[in-house]
Formats: sequence, C-alpha cells, structure tokens
Amino acid sequence: MKKAKRCLIAVVSGVLVATAVLSGCGKSKKEVSKNDDHLTVYLWENRLMKNIAPYIHEQFPNQDIEFIIGNNDTDLYSYFKEHDELPDIITVRRFSGTDAQDLQPYLMDFASYDVVSKYYSYAVQYYKNAEDEIQWLPICGIPQTIIANKTLFDQYGIKIPKNYEEYVQACQQFYDNGIKPYSMDLGEDWSNNEIIQAAAIGEFTSLDGIEWRNGAETAADEVKFDDTLWKRIFSETSQFLKDSHFSKEDINIDIDTGTQMFVEGKSAMFHGHPTVMQQLQKQMDAELIRIPYFSQISDESYVYMTPSLNIAFNKNLEKDREKLDTALDVLDCMISEEGQKLIADGSGVISLNTDVPTMMQDVPGLEVEINNNAVYIRYSAQKSFDASLEAVHGLLSGEMDETQAYDTLRSVMNRKDPEEKSTVNFENEYSISLNDRNGRDAASSILTTIREENDAQLALAPYYYFTSSMYKGECSSSRVGMMTAKSSDTALYFAKINGKQVYELVENYLDDADENFYVTNKYELPIASGMKMIVNQAESGFSLKNLTVNDKKIDKEKEYSILLTDTTMSVLKKINPQCEIEQLKDTTLSSAWIEAMSKGQQPSAPEDYIEVEQ
Repeated sequence: MKKAKRCLIAVVSGVLVATAVLSGCGKSKKEVSKNDDHLTVYLWENRLMKNIAPYIHEQFPNQDIEFIIGNNDTDLYSYFKEHDELPDIITVRRFSGTDAQDLQPYLMDFASYDVVSKYYSYAVQYYKNAEDEIQWLPICGIPQTIIANKTLFDQYGIKIPKNYEEYVQACQQFYDNGIKPYSMDLGEDWSNNEIIQAAAIGEFTSLDGIEWRNGAETAADEVKFDDTLWKRIFSETSQFLKDSHFSKEDINIDIDTGTQMFVEGKSAMFHGHPTVMQQLQKQMDAELIRIPYFSQISDESYVYMTPSLNIAFNKNLEKDREKLDTALDVLDCMISEEGQKLIADGSGVISLNTDVPTMMQDVPGLEVEINNNAVYIRYSAQKSFDASLEAVHGLLSGEMDETQAYDTLRSVMNRKDPEEKSTVNFENEYSISLNDRNGRDAASSILTTIREENDAQLALAPYYYFTSSMYKGECSSSRVGMMTAKSSDTALYFAKINGKQVYELVENYLDDADENFYVTNKYELPIASGMKMIVNQAESGFSLKNLTVNDKKIDKEKEYSILLTDTTMSVLKKINPQCEIEQLKDTTLSSAWIEAMSKGQQPSAPEDYIEVEQ
C-alpha cells in the first residue's frame, strides 16, 4: 500500500449484519454462521465509523472488534432481538426509555459496574428504568444553544440578553428595525422538538418537570401527562413563539433557508452546536457568540444538551467475562477525552465523565451554566419529534390554541402505530453474510435491483450501506427500508466512463477510498454490480487483479454507464476531475430500493461480483 492504513474492522460483517432479519418478513431456516469471539459494536451513522472506530481499534489492536453501521432507531434492535441476534453493543441518538421497553429483558444493567460511578449524577438521572436499572448510558453531550450575531447586536445598539426579559426586548428591537430576530428552522422536526423544551426549559428542569420526565422515560405503554405542568409548558411555548416574532411563514423554513437568512444578516439569531457555529463563522464577516436558553419563570439559564449517542450492552455479555471486559474497555475508550472529542466531531463537548476535565474552553459564553451544571438533556422519544412538529405548527398557523396544541402533542405521543401492509412478498432469501467468494448476496441483490431500475450497466458502492439479509415472506415498506442504512443514506450518481476508467476507479477504491475508510479486511470490500472484481489479498491489503464484464475482461475502450454513491463518486472525481457526473435528483440508495420494492416486484438475483485470491 502507498501509506500506512488505520484498520477499521469489519463494518457490516457477516457475523452480525445477518442479524437484521426483519420482523414480519418471514422466517428463514438458513443457518447463519457466527463467531462468538467477535465483539460487535453497532454504530448509528457513518460519521462515527470514520471518527471513533479507527481510534478504538488503535487502542485495542489485538482485539477482534467489529463495527457495524445501522439506523438511528431502537426498533432496529427489536427486529434483531426477535430473531435472537441482538448485537453486543448498540447505540442510537434519538432515544427514550419508552422506545426501548421491549429490549429491557435483554440489556445489561450498568448500575453494578464501576463505569456508572464515572458519570455526573445529572447525566444519568433519566436513564434509570422502573426496576432502578441503568441499561443505557449517554456518551457525551453536545451543547445546542442560540447563536447570536454580536456584530449585528452592536450595530443596532442592542444589548446581549442575560435573561428572558432582556431576550424579549432584544427580539422586539430587531423586529422594529426590520430584522428577523430568530430564524429557527421550524420546518424540521428536531427544531420543533427543541423549541418546546427550550421555551419552557424552566418547567422541564423544575421538580414537576423532572418527575414527569422520569415517568415518561419509564412508561411501559402510554406516556402519562401532568395537565397542570403541560398547560404551563404550552403557555410558555406560545409566549416564546410570539416574543421571538415567529409566524406561520416559519413553518416552511428548513435548515438551509434558516441558515442562509442568518448568514446574510437577515436574522440576528440562529441555533446550533459548536461545529455548526464554526461553519457559520467561516461564512460570515461578523463576531458570533452563544446565548443559553432562558427560563421564563426565573432568572436562570440552561444549556440545552443533545447526547451524541446512547449506548447499551447485550445482557449475554455477562456470560463471557473476557468479552465483557473488552466491551467495557471500548466504553471506557468512548468516554475518554479523545473518544468524546471524536464522537462529538470536534470541540465544544460537554463531558459527562467526572474523570475528564471540561472540554468547553474553546466554547465561550456558557461558562456560568457549565460551572453550575445547568445542563438540560433533551427528551427525544421517537414520537416526540412528530408530536412537537404538529403542535408547534398548529400554534404558528393559528389553527390551534395552547390547549389544542397540548392535546395534539399528547395524542400523537400516545398514538398507536397503524399496522403496515405488506409491500412485497420475497420469494427468495439472500444473506448479508460473506459467501465463499467474499461477496454479500443481499447487498448484491439490492444494488443490482437499483442499477437495473436506473438503466445503468455497472454499479459500485461501499459495503456499509447494506445492513440486512433478505428473507422469504411478506415485508412492509419500513422493514424493506431497514435493509439499507437510512441514517447514513447516500445520494446516487450516474456517469459514463470507459473501461480503463472503470478499472482505475475500482483499483483506487481498493487502495485508498478516502482519508478514513480504508479496505483493510475482506469485510470492507465494496459491492459491485454488472461486473466482477478479481482481487488479490496480501498482508499489505487488497489490490485489483482483473475486472470482467459478462465473463470477459473489461473492454478498456468501451464506454459504460455506471451508478455510484457518495464515496465512489468522490473516488472517480479525484482520479478523473473532468468526468461529467450527474446526480440523480431526489433519489437516494434507500429511497430507490424502497421505491423498487413498492411496486411489488421481486428483487434482482445476486451476482457473482467478487472473488478474492490469496
């Protein structure tokens, strides 16, 4: 290889990824080979694969740890468990105890292990279940605050607010000067979820709020609501929307629009975590500062904190002490200073580990709140996002008053999900595990189906977009979608290149896909369609020996149409900057697969697309 490569062990390996058998998709009689010596770590997005996985492997080079990519939903692990294939370590970001109720009997209790003693008490107060067990832990916090254009404040002689009353005054002054006070992206569900909790943050941090939250996190079925508390919450939410001068036009402001308004100086405030602020600062010739969220019922202020991920262990780990020790080592590595920085993707990390000093030195403006531990961990039950969006949009549109908005939120939170109808009845089953040629039949079937749907002759994609086996029987749309990594979805691209360029594309992918993702073992080999890769394996890595189309060496003069993903498109652009590459608008790998199966058709048969020679 041209340079030393950091090893990223077995993402989406056949050991665990075959676990993604989808509930309701039929039962397979096929035996799936497993290696119980492997520690399987399921990470919910590609960014974590790039950041934390290589670091952990560097710390434990002799441990056989598999990092698997997946989706940000505890339901995914429920599907795994229904087929007795729960991973060793699982992570999600959007999480509440209620979401993971069905997993409770199968998760380990951290309370009896030393790792819990390393956490600040406020960080785990919402993580105890009804049996007083701690089955989930947050890894680290990302501060989500108001970002203010101080230059604009100074230009208009407006005081930086230190409490809610001063915030209201600042908003009114900007409004009077024809500048939008706050361009929050209320077209996005996460911002509506945030605005209710941030607007009434004093209520959520009160004794009543903490009591409600503890009950909501441990609810076995229906989430109970304290009417008195929640009427105050919606009164303050409504007041915050009015004081910030939000209107029905804000319903349609998405993240791009809201960001652009702030960058252009058309609004005085936006919101985001430190990385967002760093990105904004690069685009703006202005001084940006952070403002915490203010309580409406006191002079207190708080940092609204989003856990970067929440983690749980399979209870079966306790049956294998050596494997459990490795898992606890991985957890210790994650909550170390460097681990937290990598997981949070930069500076501005709220350390929840008492052994790690504050990492907020480069994030001025929140010193008082951090020193006082005035940190509020967001409530992020899956249904709370849709519920918040409907309620806040109802208030903004004028279609709901405070009582109706509260009733809507409560109703959506406790709404039973309708039973999904079958989308497709799979006649065949294909495993995501490596076959004897080191290919993945399920991934090959999916990619080939998408390639044929888009009239491309060839296709090349990384392994980490395919998560599940395909099983005989009826399957719903949402479960079809779980066969691909929706939390780390990719756009699709189309190009026409000659055979020589196709060969160079595959050759370069095997050698150096990008700065973090290297092909270091057979589990990480790419998925191809319409062509077959003959690959040499040596101690130094993999190299391309031959490339065939229809059992013949690829014609290096002939033009081929090829379907690409983000990563493979980037490799092609790097080696052939003049190449014309067209993005398939409004189409991603996941949406293309779901759309193809929504027609009720059978997926394409997998191809013999790879052979590894040693």
